Amino acid sequence: MSKDEFIYLYSLYQNIDGSVDALLRGIYDLGISHAYTVIEGYVESSLKSLERIIKLMINYNFPLPKIEPFLKFSIEENRGWGDKFDGTNLSKILQPGN
Repeated sequence: MSKDEFIYLYSLYQNIDGSVDALLRGIYDLGISHAYTVIEGYVESSLKSLERIIKLMINYNFPLPKIEPFLKFSIEENRGWGDKFDGTNLSKILQPGN
């Protein structure tokens, strides 16, 4: 991470409200929910975490992301963790020029 990227993200996080904090916490919790394990099939606890995130987004009027760009990825890749890829084109923050 460059110094400019750090300063940008630092300033971005300094003024977030509770809704963004709750959403980021939910995403983080989902991301670590199966750390150090092999993910086999669709795990119910992950789906429940995802459901909580979706409900938070709806309650706080955050737009839900389009699912189509993600349909090409499979739970079967790399023991449930997915293959490495460059996600820049999927990010609204990391798009060139932002």
